[in-house]
This record gives sequence, C-alpha cells and structure tokens, in this order.
Amino acid sequence: MTRGDRSGRAATPHDLSAVADLLWRTDTEEQPEDRPRLSVRRIVNAAVAAADAEGLAALSMQRVAAELGCTAMALYRHIPGKDQLIAAMTDFATGRPPTPPSPPAGWRAEVEAWVASLWDLYLRHPWMLRVPTSSAPVGPNELAWFEALLRPLHRAGLPREELIPLATFVSSAVRDLARVATELDPESAAAYGEVLARRLDPERFPLLCSLAGEEGLDEDEDGDVTPIVRHGITRLLDGIEAAAAPR
Repeated sequence: MTRGDRSGRAATPHDLSAVADLLWRTDTEEQPEDRPRLSVRRIVNAAVAAADAEGLAALSMQRVAAELGCTAMALYRHIPGKDQLIAAMTDFATGRPPTPPSPPAGWRAEVEAWVASLWDLYLRHPWMLRVPTSSAPVGPNELAWFEALLRPLHRAGLPREELIPLATFVSSAVRDLARVATELDPESAAAYGEVLARRLDPERFPLLCSLAGEEGLDEDEDGDVTPIVRHGITRLLDGIEAAAAPR
C-alpha cells in the first residue's frame, strides 16, 4: 500500500497534496457509457491494462496515448505526468478491500483473509511491486485497505498506539514477500539446496547445515513463497493474541 515516485526523491507536501487531489477526484469520477470521451478514469484503465500486459518498465505516456488513440499531449490535460499516472494506477488497481465475512469471523480470520486478498492482488498486478515508496498511502482505495486491516487488529485488544505500526508491518511484509515471489527464478530456487549443500562449512554455518534438507533449504524447493507468508502471519498473530490477552 504505497505511493510511487519514479525519481526516488521524497514527495513534498505540495506534491503529495496534488497526488491526493487527483486520486480522490478519480475515485468519484463517473464515465458516461454513451460518451467515450477522454477522462482520468479512461486513461488509468488503459495504463493498468498496459502495465498488466507489459510491466511497469514499458509504461509511458506515449504508450497509453497510443492505446487510447490520442496524443500524449492530450493526456497531460488530465494527468500532469507519469508519476501521477502511476499513483492513480496503483490506487485504482488496488480496488476496494475484501468485505468482512458474514456472519462476522474472529479478528484473526479477518486478518488472514485480508493478507490472502492482498497477496492475490499483488500476483494479479505484479507491476505494483515495482512502484517505489515515497509516502504513506493517500488514495481512497489504499486507505480503505489499511482501515480494513486496522479494524480486526483493534478488536484484538491492542493499544491504540500499536495499531498503525503493526498494520504497516503486516502490509509491508506481504508486499515484500510478494515481490520476492514474482522475482524468483524457479530453476534457481530448485537448485538452491543442492548448491548450498556443496559449499556450507559446518564450523562456519552450523545451524544452516543442520537445517539443510528441511523446508526452505530442500533441493526440491520450487520457490513457492506462500507457506512463508502463512507461517509468518500465524506467528505474528499468535504474538498479538498473547500480548492482548492480559488486557
């Protein structure tokens, strides 16, 4: 759940306000079915489709303009530049958060469902994982996802001052592991255990050597990161439950 800036520079308050204005305007913009006029929503739709198909590196204002049958200059009348376009794409592709189960489930089940939904979102739109982080989220959809995670964490009984740090940790962990999952080469992952087994010195790496052949270092490992996500979240929720119980 991040905001992007291709330049890598920190977003200024003015930049952030301008991006937020664009995202919230896009969220409420309606596109008449019978008038296919150029709009922020149409531009963002085309850009998301292009990024899904070709990746973020191939995205340009010219590429999106060609998809819409207009000039790049026409796009700039609606969106100031590529950085703002990527910010709008990210929030739009994020979409609405998962609906809490009915009847209501426990807070743990709700967090687990949130994590699974975010994981699926990143695997559907892997280009989102290549968007640099320049600020906390400011778009309506990303904020709605964050709110949807804060709610079950709050019901767990955590102190208010711990809610945002923990929610940030969970969302960041899911994002980074999803990035790893989309970057791993299956052939390299399968050979990992064998490569290590030939090189690890038991005196220098005694614990790694003792774990060789177990899950995570198995030579038949296929590079699937999903079990790591599930295991990590389970342990984190165990800790939250234990910490909240006395309160």
